[in-house]
Amino acid sequence: MGWAAVNLTYIRFYRGLRHQGIDRSKFIYTSPFQPYLSYWGLFWTVIFILINGFYIFWEFNASDFLTCYINIPFFLILYVGYKVFKKTKIWSVDKMDFVTGIPSIEETETPPVVPTTVWGKILEKLF
Repeated sequence: MGWAAVNLTYIRFYRGLRHQGIDRSKFIYTSPFQPYLSYWGLFWTVIFILINGFYIFWEFNASDFLTCYINIPFFLILYVGYKVFKKTKIWSVDKMDFVTGIPSIEETETPPVVPTTVWGKILEKLF
């Protein structure tokens, strides 16, 4: 369920970027073949979740069924419960904020540590 959520989150992120005209290639880290890999990952994750306990349908056992499939309603109950109690909404792609609170590159970089010992200089050259 976690990997399905990660892929779905990236798909929503990608749609927000595309809707607002933000070029993904300007990011420091990008992944090739996106968003197609996220669709691929979401598809296979859902397939594996659904066929996880498929064997129990030949010799049905309630205990095994719950063991294999309890995570689906549990995840949905936690998600919907959070949305209801915290009163949060899923943001539309035009309201996603990709600018506020993002530090500049200068704020996130740390100056390089220059080795002062002989051993440190040797390790610096090797690695």
